[in-house]
Amino acid sequence: MCCTDELADVSFAQAFSLLMDLFVSHAEEFLTISEQEITNFVDKFLEAIPDVLKIKLKVA
Repeated sequence: MCCTDELADVSFAQAFSLLMDLFVSHAEEFLTISEQEITNFVDKFLEAIPDVLKIKLKVA
């Protein structure tokens, strides 16, 4: 079975959410910054996403 079969069942928003969750969990594990600092970083990152992607994330 090819991994693309699994990816076909995941929406863009779901995939993005999974990637963000993975990033945050690894950041908490490997970086020596507080959870609040990680949250602030993620919030700033999400604010910087181009509008076209924000629209897709809200629709999906």
